[in-house]
Amino acid sequence: MKKYLLSLAIVLAFSVSFASGTDGVHLKGVIEDSTCAASKSQMSPATSRVACVKKCLKNGASAVLVVGDKVYKISNQKTVLKFAGQDVAVDGVVTGDTIEVTKITAEKA
Repeated sequence: MKKYLLSLAIVLAFSVSFASGTDGVHLKGVIEDSTCAASKSQMSPATSRVACVKKCLKNGASAVLVVGDKVYKISNQKTVLKFAGQDVAVDGVVTGDTIEVTKITAEKA
């Protein structure tokens, strides 16, 4: 009986630790393009930021979520494309440096 309870406790402990890695997060940041975000180049003024990001995305860059100094790759690109260059609030699941966006809304700058 004690072996059974010990085994059950170990399984539950590992289950909780693995489950916590897939918890959803709520982040606020900017949808940028991978080219400018990776080079940490100075972004254009807000009035032309949207056009700049859209141009880079059209030329093959990927959309990324920038939160402070952290850059998240986005696994489901189509979900965020209409928010290119905008301040956003994002709900999703983070795995390493990648986020799967489950909800996105525009934020006021």
